[in-house]
Amino acid sequence: MSPRNTVARVLERLVSLVSLVILLISLLSVASILVIQHEVSQSTSTISPLVDRSARMRIEATEAHANYRAYLLTEEPQFLERYREAKATFTQGQRELLEASARAGVEEELTKTFVEAGSRWFEVADEDIATGADARTQALGPNASAFDQLTDAHDSLVQDIAEARQDRRDRYSTAMNGAVVVMGLATLIALAVTVQQSRRALARLARPLQALQQVVARHQRGAVDERADTTRGADEVVELASAFNSLASANARMQREREHRLDLYRITGRLPTVLGSREGGWDLACEQLGAGIGADSTSVYRLVGEDVAALMGSWDTSGADFPRAVQELAIPGLSRMLSDLPILRARTRAEIEATFPEELQEVARRRSLEGWVLLPMCFQDEAVGALSVVTSEPHEWDEAEIQAMERVAEYAAHTLVEQRYVASLEDLDQQKSTFMATTSHELRTPLTSIAGYLELLEDGDYGRLSEPQARALDVIARNVERLRSLIDDLLLLNRLDSGEANTQRRVHDIAHSTARVVEQLAPVATAAEVDLVLEQPEAPVRARVDPAQIERAIGNLVSNAVKFTPAGGVVRLTTGVHGDEVRIVCADTGMGIPAADQERLFTRFFRASNAQQGQVPGTGLGLVIVESIAAAHCGRVDLASTEGEGTTVTLTLPLAPREG
Repeated sequence: MSPRNTVARVLERLVSLVSLVILLISLLSVASILVIQHEVSQSTSTISPLVDRSARMRIEATEAHANYRAYLLTEEPQFLERYREAKATFTQGQRELLEASARAGVEEELTKTFVEAGSRWFEVADEDIATGADARTQALGPNASAFDQLTDAHDSLVQDIAEARQDRRDRYSTAMNGAVVVMGLATLIALAVTVQQSRRALARLARPLQALQQVVARHQRGAVDERADTTRGADEVVELASAFNSLASANARMQREREHRLDLYRITGRLPTVLGSREGGWDLACEQLGAGIGADSTSVYRLVGEDVAALMGSWDTSGADFPRAVQELAIPGLSRMLSDLPILRARTRAEIEATFPEELQEVARRRSLEGWVLLPMCFQDEAVGALSVVTSEPHEWDEAEIQAMERVAEYAAHTLVEQRYVASLEDLDQQKSTFMATTSHELRTPLTSIAGYLELLEDGDYGRLSEPQARALDVIARNVERLRSLIDDLLLLNRLDSGEANTQRRVHDIAHSTARVVEQLAPVATAAEVDLVLEQPEAPVRARVDPAQIERAIGNLVSNAVKFTPAGGVVRLTTGVHGDEVRIVCADTGMGIPAADQERLFTRFFRASNAQQGQVPGTGLGLVIVESIAAAHCGRVDLASTEGEGTTVTLTLPLAPREG
């Protein structure tokens, strides 16, 4: 930093110059005042006393001349006395007049001439007084001539004094004018230098600071790319501008990093859903991650055994498929290596050669890779795969990118394990469905045979039955029917779960189904001494459904309500339209369901504790079937129950759009 270009130096020069100008003007003012004071003092101490003295001596001479003539005319002593006093005063002032004349610089000869002329007149006057000459004689005699010489000499002296005074005044005026000119020139010079220094101060301080303030203001308004000028101004201003530029650049860099980090968070936040997609999820996840990071290719591998990783998904900026060598990573001890090494990262080819195993180095050489990150995908300390991100140019992997890749590796590991579990569960479910279908069909054949022979026995084809035998066959018939109902329920659930149910949907009036169900179950309700009530509007209640399945669902609800309602109770079945929905409500005044059991009511084979204690028959599949049928029709089932008061089950279905 140059000491000549600092703020302190600029201000010091400006202040020094202003101080010098003030000092110069002050000195000139003092000098002018001193000159004026000197001239006034000279005039007061020399010219004025000289004028006063000469005037008094003239007056004394005139007074002496008047008393002199009066004495000659009257010879009164008082005039003579006055004449002598005036003479004495005149004589006494001669020396003072000479001294004052010398101090004032008046011509000495004129002063002496005046003094000598006065002395001669007084001599002539003394002679006339002594001789007693009359006034007329002295007026025409030597006395008159001497007095005229006195007045002429005095006039000459006064003229010379006036010239001396004027000369002093001229010198005073010249000095004053010179001082004014000098002060004016000094002021102009000082003003010019001050303006020059002020402009320099403006150029080095005010304007650069103003420009810096404007840049800061624009920066605050969002112009983050604005930068201050560092070529103008004092060193401190330039350093301040440089510091602002550095701060703005750092802030912009931090903002870019923050936005980059947020972008990566948004990208990785979507990837769990993308990875869960059955079709192309792995490739799309690789594309989004690679594009977000700025990589050239991204790959996800799944471990197959201890030494091989198979490609699950990939993306490349060229859009081309990966070479065969990258489709499968075959490295001895690959699983153990991925478990032991948390991350392999290289910014350049040299780091790949120094960090990666030989097999991967060969892959990097064949594909001309410069930057590479290989992250293990682990689940509970078990390596399940690897995430590979590569670039064809050297790349500085920042912390946000590494964290994003770690998140993706974690998501991918969980997705792989989840897909493995899902595949296993799907396989088990398929096996279960196959088993259920096979078992149900196998059970129906002997059950049909049992029911047939039971009917023959009841009809007496094998002989007459005793009363105990008839009761035993009736128990067997009821259990055969329960077993057949259970098998039918299991087969229906299996078809609904697998999507193989024969669904024939059409616009149907739900009121017809509810009326048929009430008609079918009315004898059962009458036998149980339960009042079965149907409430529905006169207008059709249309929904696009499979009538058989909906009737089955409504039948399950009403049969359950009748079964769990004691004698004297009421079961109310209501159908209505609410907005764009059809609601079928089955409410009873039965035993109700304990609150602790309500969450599990839609679980297969689950039965409420009070139903089990009351030995109410059932399979625990009725509500499950209702819920499955509702879900297949884009509907839902809601249940509200209070133990000891009753239960209300609502089946909700979409209302069919109006025709026309």
